Amino acid sequence: MTALAVGVVGAGWMATDYHIPAFSDHPRTTVVGFAERDDARRDEVAGTTGLPGYTDAAALFGAHDLDIVSICTPPSTHESIFLDAVDHGCHVLCEKPLAITAESARRMADAAAEAGVVTQVGYLHRYYENYRRALRLLDEHLLGDIVEVTVAHHSAPPSQGWYYDPTISGGGVARDLLPHSLDVLFEVLGEDPAVTDASVRHLRDRAVEDAARVSLDFDGVPVHLSTTWTQTEGVSRFMVVGTEGWLELDAERLEGDVFGRPFAFEGGQLPIVDLGIADLFPANDEDAHTARIHDFADHAAAGDTDTAAPASRGVAVAEVIDSAYETAGVEWHGAEPDTDGPPAEGRR
Repeated sequence: MTALAVGVVGAGWMATDYHIPAFSDHPRTTVVGFAERDDARRDEVAGTTGLPGYTDAAALFGAHDLDIVSICTPPSTHESIFLDAVDHGCHVLCEKPLAITAESARRMADAAAEAGVVTQVGYLHRYYENYRRALRLLDEHLLGDIVEVTVAHHSAPPSQGWYYDPTISGGGVARDLLPHSLDVLFEVLGEDPAVTDASVRHLRDRAVEDAARVSLDFDGVPVHLSTTWTQTEGVSRFMVVGTEGWLELDAERLEGDVFGRPFAFEGGQLPIVDLGIADLFPANDEDAHTARIHDFADHAAAGDTDTAAPASRGVAVAEVIDSAYETAGVEWHGAEPDTDGPPAEGRR
């Protein structure tokens, strides 16, 4: 069975630590080359991986008959690379956010749907084992009706300068971190919430916000999200309260109470307190980054467009973030993508 040829665009840490190794390890895909605008970085990655490196996506497309394109570049470049890939008939895995505006994301999703290619946005949290368990609990309706959800996602300030340029990043911490949480929320509550309140703060002298709070209404279910670039060690926690129980989770621990019976998972292991549903949740040591890339590769190999987070999910996420920025009165919101791309240091 012939392996699908993968081209990776961008050669930062996301590409070299995760995309190239994961696609190389998958039985149905093989990485045939990558694109990187920075000469020194391109030579370095070519030397360590043995893969041919190209100056840009166009050169990569010209050199190989690609089946899959993996986009690991800053957000303002996503649309042009994505549309070129779709024009070449390629399936596309794109790092989040899909685009820097909902309008841009919509053009991408429409093009992919018309071409019939497989797409996925690289949201991560749903692939942590405890998030998978939580989604299963909620899908089984074990908490009863959901009453309220609270999300806190705090991370270290990014080291790459382009994150702080809204013409490249499309925003600050809200555009950077909230997509992961919104993806999980949409899986449970649907993709059409109303933004009821939003605010941003500038904790440091930057052009984009490094703290944001957003309140959503999912058909009567209130959801409150807060996010900052403040922590050396990142923390991301969900708390879901239902009529029959509650759960709280992060990447390492899931605990809660269902019908008066407590339970807890920690470190990917079986329950600390056995609720009698342990068989639903086997341990899984696969890295979440690898899991999401392998999941996409499985769908691409099967030609199955029903991925966990297709481009249409990226549109829904972008619509909420755009609306949050509008509600918060962010003046630079709505800039169109820079099709010429970022400076050379702009890779992920």
